This record gives sequence, structure tokens and C-alpha cells, in this order.
Amino acid sequence: MSQHDPETLGLPPICYIRHPTSGETVAILRNEDGYRSPQTLCSPKCLNAKLSPAPTEAQINAMKHGSLMGWDTPGADPAFWARLREADRR
Repeated sequence: MSQHDPETLGLPPICYIRHPTSGETVAILRNEDGYRSPQTLCSPKCLNAKLSPAPTEAQINAMKHGSLMGWDTPGADPAFWARLREADRR
């Protein structure tokens, strides 16, 4: 396993986001490039809240990054986003 292996980073199997262009709700699956359409009118916030456990903001950002830029990149690690958020608070 690489240091950026999604299974070792605590990423959920799935999370939901708003598509940045269309605004539709889309699903991101761990280790898959791109996204899937869940065919629902529910918001990402509502769908993520139904997951157990619900993904954190850092996990959602990492999943979005991994699906677009690759799962072996630093941005696919939730710790990257947690550190960035902490730095913004200072």
C-alpha cells in the first residue's frame, strides 16, 4: 500500500457533493475517477448526513480531489485538508 492509499487514509466508501458546473448532486466513490449521478433531488448535505458515519468536510474535500486529480496525490488525504483548515484559522 502506498502512503496515499485511500483505504489507509480513512476515506469513506462514498460521499456526495454538488457538481461545480451543473449544481446537480453527484456521488464520488472511493478509488474511482470522476463521479456518478445518484438520480436524486436530495442535497449532498442530506445524503451525506444519512451515511454512517457521516463524512467530515476534510474527507469530502479529499474524495473530491482524489476523484479529479488521482487517489495517489496528497490532496486525496483528509489530513491535508485538516491542516489547511487549521492554517486558515491562524
